[in-house]
Amino acid sequence: MRIVRFQSSDGAVLIGDECGDGTARVLIDGLGLFGPREEERLARATLRGVRALVADDDEGVRRIVAATLMKFDCACTMCRDGAEAIDELGSADFDVVVSDIVMPHHSGYEVFAASKKQRAQRPVVLITGFGYDPGHALVRASEEGVEAVLYKPFTPGKLVETVSEAIRSAKNGCAPALQASAERSPVSRVLAPAAVGDVLCVGRNYPGPQPVSQAVGDLELFMKPRTALLDPGRAIRLPRFDDGGDVQVVCEGELAVVIGLEASNVSEADALGCVLGFTAANDVTARRFQSASIPMAWMRGKGFDTFCPLGPVVVTPDEVDLAAGLEITTSINGHITRRGNTRQMIRSVPALISEISRRVTLAPGTILLTGAPGRTDNADQPEASLRAGDEVCIEIEGIGRLVSRVVGPC
Repeated sequence: MRIVRFQSSDGAVLIGDECGDGTARVLIDGLGLFGPREEERLARATLRGVRALVADDDEGVRRIVAATLMKFDCACTMCRDGAEAIDELGSADFDVVVSDIVMPHHSGYEVFAASKKQRAQRPVVLITGFGYDPGHALVRASEEGVEAVLYKPFTPGKLVETVSEAIRSAKNGCAPALQASAERSPVSRVLAPAAVGDVLCVGRNYPGPQPVSQAVGDLELFMKPRTALLDPGRAIRLPRFDDGGDVQVVCEGELAVVIGLEASNVSEADALGCVLGFTAANDVTARRFQSASIPMAWMRGKGFDTFCPLGPVVVTPDEVDLAAGLEITTSINGHITRRGNTRQMIRSVPALISEISRRVTLAPGTILLTGAPGRTDNADQPEASLRAGDEVCIEIEGIGRLVSRVVGPC
C-alpha cells in the first residue's frame, strides 16, 4: 500500500491509498497516526454488517448493548443466558460475541470457551462488574486470550470503541491498520505524510570520514520540532541572520520510518512489526550552528521551520525489501551530492528501533530519520550552501521522489 495524506478538491484533509491516476481510496485513521483521531468513522466502518451475539441475563443491559451496536448497522442476536448463547453459537455464524460473565446455566467464560472452540479467531468481549467472579472466569479468559473486557458501568461510546477495537485486533493481529472505506477522492494537493508525532533523527549512521562508534551508548540521536515538517513541493525557507553571514544551509536525503504500533523495549526480531511504513525525508541543517565553537547546537541548526520536507507517500513494509537495500540519492539542481544504499547503514532499521525503544518509547505516529548516506564530492571541503532558487530532490528506490524548492528569508 502507498499511503498518501492529501487535500481533496473540497479542501478536506484525507488519508488514502494512492491509485496512480490522481485519486486515492480513502482510508479511515481511527488511531490518529496522521492527524486527528477518526474514532466514529472507524467504528462505523468496522461494525457495518457485523453479526454480533449479545448475551446478558439483565434485559436492560442486553437491550442497551444491542441497540447501541445496531445504530452502527451491526446485526444483533440477543440471548438471555449462557445456555441460550451456546445454542445460538451452534446454529448460526457470528463475527463477534459480547457476553456478560455472571449468567445462569452457563457463565460468560463458558460462552467464551465455546466460541473459541468453534472459531478461534472470532473476537469475544466479556462484560463484568466489580463483584464476585465465581470460578475466576475473567482471570481464566484473560489467560486464554480474550480480546477485551468491558467493565460496568460503561458508556455507549466505550462499548462501541471496545467492540470495534476487538474486531480490528482479531483481524490485524493487534497491528494498527488504517480502515479502508468505499470512498474514492481526487488528490488536489499532497501533504506531508504525518504531522502529529515526534520527529527523531539518527546521526552518522553511514560510513564516512568522521569516526563512528557502534557502541550502544554512543548512538547519536536528536529531534526536530513538528513545525519543521514540510509538505512535498513546498519551499524550504532559508533563515535570516542579523550579521548577514552565510547561512550554510545543507540538505541530506534519508529513509524515514513511520511507527504504527507502540515500540517499547522491542527486540530486533520484532521491531519491523511496529512499523507502519517508510517514506523519504530531507534533513535540512544550518551548519553554522554546528561549528567547532558550538558543537552541541543540533536542534537549533536543524529545527528551523520547513527544515524537514517529508513524503510524498508512506509505503507499507510488505512493499519494501530492506534486505535487498534501497538506493538513496540527494541532488541539487540535477547534480547528485549524496548517494548510498540502506545496506550500508551502521545500525539497520530493526537495530535502531530496538536500541532506541530500550530507552525511549516510540509512540504511534513517531517519525524516525535513519541517517544520511555519504557525499559524492570531496568530503574534506565544506558543503555548498543552498541558495534561493535551488531545487532539491530526494529519491529513494521503491518509495519515490521528494522535491522541494528553496526560497530566501521572508
